Amino acid sequence: MERWARREISNFEYLMQLNTLAGRGYNDITQYPVFPWILSDYSSKSLDLSDPSSYRDLSKPVGALNPDRLKEFQERYSTFEDPVIPKFHYGSHYSSAGTVLYYLVRVEPFTTLSIQLQGGKFDHADRMFSDIAATWSGVLEDMSDVKELVPELFYLPEILTNNNSIDFGTTQLGDKLDTVKLPSWAENPVDFIHKHRMALESEHVSEHLHEWIDLIFGYKQRGKEAIAANNVFFYITYEGTVDIDKISDPGQQRATQDQIAYFGQTPSQLLTVPHMKRMPLADVLHLQTIFRNPKEVKPYAVPAPEKCNLPAAVIHASSDSIVVVDVNSPAAHVAQHKWQPNTPDGQGTPFLFQHGKAMAGSGGGALMRMFKGPAGSGSEEWHFPQALAFPATGIRGSAVSAITCDKEIITGGHADNSIKVISLDGAKTLETASGHCAPVTCLALSPDSNYLVTGSRDTTILLWRIHRASSSLSSISDVPTGGPTPSSSTSSSSSSVNILADKSRRRCIEGPIHVLRGHRKEITCCYVSSDLGIVVSCSHSSDVLLHSMRRGRLIRRLEGVEAHSVCISPGGVVMAWNKLQHRISTFTLNGVPIASAQMPSSCRISCMEFSVDGENALIAVNKSVDSTVSSEGYRDFSFKKFSMEEDDQKKDEADQVLNVSPPSICFLNVHTLKVYHKLKLAGGQDITALARNKDSTNLLVSTADKQLIIFTDPSLSLKVVDQMLKLGWEGDGLSPLIKR
Repeated sequence: MERWARREISNFEYLMQLNTLAGRGYNDITQYPVFPWILSDYSSKSLDLSDPSSYRDLSKPVGALNPDRLKEFQERYSTFEDPVIPKFHYGSHYSSAGTVLYYLVRVEPFTTLSIQLQGGKFDHADRMFSDIAATWSGVLEDMSDVKELVPELFYLPEILTNNNSIDFGTTQLGDKLDTVKLPSWAENPVDFIHKHRMALESEHVSEHLHEWIDLIFGYKQRGKEAIAANNVFFYITYEGTVDIDKISDPGQQRATQDQIAYFGQTPSQLLTVPHMKRMPLADVLHLQTIFRNPKEVKPYAVPAPEKCNLPAAVIHASSDSIVVVDVNSPAAHVAQHKWQPNTPDGQGTPFLFQHGKAMAGSGGGALMRMFKGPAGSGSEEWHFPQALAFPATGIRGSAVSAITCDKEIITGGHADNSIKVISLDGAKTLETASGHCAPVTCLALSPDSNYLVTGSRDTTILLWRIHRASSSLSSISDVPTGGPTPSSSTSSSSSSVNILADKSRRRCIEGPIHVLRGHRKEITCCYVSSDLGIVVSCSHSSDVLLHSMRRGRLIRRLEGVEAHSVCISPGGVVMAWNKLQHRISTFTLNGVPIASAQMPSSCRISCMEFSVDGENALIAVNKSVDSTVSSEGYRDFSFKKFSMEEDDQKKDEADQVLNVSPPSICFLNVHTLKVYHKLKLAGGQDITALARNKDSTNLLVSTADKQLIIFTDPSLSLKVVDQMLKLGWEGDGLSPLIKR
């Protein structure tokens, strides 16, 4: 509850947690998760999510939304007299097996369950789910209909389409029941689900969701508060009101069980006091991200960039350090620098930055060996620890490097076909793993650093499990996992201690867990999401493939979709970039096209990043390698959007045409692929790497001319310091990091 109030989890996630705690889940249709009706506007041509009148009143149960109908329910309650059955407002329930099957009848296994529930056939077509607006009208007017929603209406467009071509029958008007009729403001099922989810996460709902929670899971569920809120249901739906074991008549016992199972059950009561409110958005600093306030973001060049190990192939930004691996992977240089984001340095820069020479480690500190050239050489170039490797030819360095959350570096592209774990200090090889028959051409870590996928020239993809340093089995507590390798001047006793620690440490890479097949040529890009359990990959001249992490099976082939780079948003949107067609496209996990954007031949995308909520994305736009088009040619940056029924050759052009000249960073809406803001980089040099800190308040950009630029909102640092001072913190630059 406190995490939700602080906006650390979404409204959707919080409702799912409450349902789980109240005994409701996906494994039982009689106690399925219940979600509220959010919107009340199903007739307008456009949906205004900033207008409170577009929303349902969440402080009232569905039965109380219509004042005229509510009077009838109240009259029923006041006149009902029975020596055994307590008074109630509603004889039906807001969640039951029938309600769940009503919404989900178009997808299995609910199609089969619906037939079973109706005695071997579907219900009459007029009573089935066919029109969202008509369903809303029914729950407002029908005396026996007070049903709420199921969670799938906020993420699964397939429940609105008849993809299995099932014959549901015809209505009395002669209309064949097929796909669900959508409101005018929804272009297609994908668009409806997206806008419906946006409504659930809107500010209006965030301000009032606790009122609905009080009705369903809280103190207004039972007793006097429930009576006052017109929220009393038939007594048998409440937990603990009937003791089945005390019913002696077998027929009555079975009838009671059936009534409880199929006519609705009220969730377990979780709260007996009013639910807390959610914090106002303006008071939550961790949500003041670059995505929310892109126009306030300003660039700040890091001083002395020659000391930063640039240009970078990959960057990792934590709360106290920045790790940089250069573009020479797998024989890469490694460097770490100290920083404190959103902390003014007193000289006009909204962060503290220090070129790292010493790293404060948990095991007593380890030296970052960064030094200038040999004495007397006159060299001003800084040198960094370099991993020893024999790189395979023709492999792009930026595609075969990754940094874990524990700041260990994983590299591929080695001539011996292996992947290696490299230490941060000294760039020494800590571990080697093999599984491919050819050099690794690409690799990617899951966002939580728990899984690794590697693609190879042998056309296979391997899935590995990554063990975090915190779970190390090392018995020597003063030597951190992946810690420093002794230098030549270290004593023999110290060396033996480190060798013992290295032998006793748990292996970082376990596997391969699965071998993922289906491609016919060299793998060009792969991505893994442990939250979704999906691996997405692409190769030269073949379709984009989606594999299951759980069993390693191919679950989806995006037919006709060729890509050179792919990634998945936290919300399950696959983004693909085709450099030959100069097209960026998005799809659902089930392969339904969402949007497509055509870029000019003078542009190419080098990096793609999603926001934490999955609603927005960042793309780094560079100048195409073979581009000879002048800056005037950038004006044909046109966008195209298509619905799921349209052929790829008949995509309609969208209204918006924007100018984007490389190099720049574009902020995209994932659902429409429209650019809502862009950051222009001076100097005309390509972008080699992007990285964000954990709360996405800072964006780090490496350029080909060895510059490190940090984009952030300078006003945020002042807010952070103000908040810390209120909490009694006394800032002292980087000294807290050094002491730690």
